[in-house]
Amino acid sequence: MKTQFGPQKILFPMPVSLVVTGTIDKANIVTIAWVSLLTSKPPTLGISVGTRGFSGKEILKNGHFTVNIASADIMVEADFCGITSGKNVDKFEATGFTKLPSKHIDSPIIKECPLNIECKLTGSTIVGQTNHFIGEILQVHMDTDKLKDISDPGSYIPEAMNPLIYMGGAREYRRLGDKIGDAYSIGKSLNKK
Repeated sequence: MKTQFGPQKILFPMPVSLVVTGTIDKANIVTIAWVSLLTSKPPTLGISVGTRGFSGKEILKNGHFTVNIASADIMVEADFCGITSGKNVDKFEATGFTKLPSKHIDSPIIKECPLNIECKLTGSTIVGQTNHFIGEILQVHMDTDKLKDISDPGSYIPEAMNPLIYMGGAREYRRLGDKIGDAYSIGKSLNKK
């Protein structure tokens, strides 16, 4: 049996992302879990940010942003960046996060995050009270000590990345669970039936 609830904003799990826009001298961070890869060629991702806050306006003004995937080790700081406006608070100073320069854009990346993605804004639309931004991925930065092979970004060690997971609807943070199968492989067993 299933219980019906009508339209809800529930989806899980989602990575907790710290989105940075601005410059190395004046940058703002917003915490969001609404991040999705959109296309492979060119590689793009989408993020959703409320229209009422400071961050969405800054992304539109700057035309670029970085998406920094938070680890569970920085849960408190990540939550702070989502519940505090950057209009009057320097969130880098308040959290102790370290700004590192991006390769292709002015918005910095966050050193304390194991995965950082530089994006150029290529499109935006408003749905309800949410800005939906499309960013072309220009560069990916990963912590070298969290890779099995430093020439292969897909060789990251999930336990070392320790991504902070948001459970939408429940309003909880979680850690990554155990590996239970190999993608693009485990389902092949059904072809034999």
